[in-house]
Amino acid sequence: MGANHWDSSVRVLVVEDNPDDRELLLRQLRKSGMESHVKFIADGQEALDFLTGPQAPPPESLIVILLDLRLPSLTGLDLLRRLRARDDFRNVPVTVMTSSIDPNDLEECRKLNVINYVSKPVTFTSFSKAVADVFHPPLPGADSLENSVT
Repeated sequence: MGANHWDSSVRVLVVEDNPDDRELLLRQLRKSGMESHVKFIADGQEALDFLTGPQAPPPESLIVILLDLRLPSLTGLDLLRRLRARDDFRNVPVTVMTSSIDPNDLEECRKLNVINYVSKPVTFTSFSKAVADVFHPPLPGADSLENSVT
C-alpha cells in the first residue's frame, strides 16, 4: 500500500470529544448499519489532519461529517471554515451537534452550508432524527437549520 492509500471504509466521520455522545452516536449508527464505516476523532486539529492527509478518504466518499463545535485544539467552526475553503470539501454534508445557544454559531453554520444543527444534550430521539435526515433527507425546500433538532 502506497503512502496515498486511503481508508475506503470511512463513510461517516464523527468529530466529538465527549465519550457519552460518541457512544450514543455509535448506537444509532449501528441501527443504520453504518458502524463499520465510522471513524471517531476527538480533536479538531486531528480531524483536519486526517481529512487533508495521505490516509484521507476522498471527500466525495463521505456520507456525512458529524461535528461538535466545542473541540480541543481547533474548534468545530474553525475546522468547518478550513474545510469549506477547500473546493473538494465545499459540498460534503455536515451535521453540527453542540451545546452552544449562541445565535452567531447558528448563523455561521448556515453560512458554512451545514445540513443540520442538533442541540446538546443529544438525546437518542434527537440524534435518531438527525441520522435519519442524513440517510433519508427531508423534502427539497425544508430548511433543516430553521427546524433544527433540539
